[in-house]
Amino acid sequence: MSTYSDPYAVKLTSGVLITCDSAAKQILLHIDSQRDGPSKFILRDIDETHVLVKKEHIEIMKDLLQVELEQNTYIRDPNI
Repeated sequence: MSTYSDPYAVKLTSGVLITCDSAAKQILLHIDSQRDGPSKFILRDIDETHVLVKKEHIEIMKDLLQVELEQNTYIRDPNI
């Protein structure tokens, strides 16, 4: 019986590359930091405008981002 050893320790991870502005990316990183274990959706923080996320969490991530953006959007009161 021979055992194969991978000298490069290659790990394959599939995901979806998301491109967004840096503010949206920071919100996504914050939301993800509040989640635990398998509910985390960010696999890798690539650079200022890209993150790799789990494919199965795309819709949840978009919904959470939308809620956060709506909460932080200034709406002028027409009565002022």
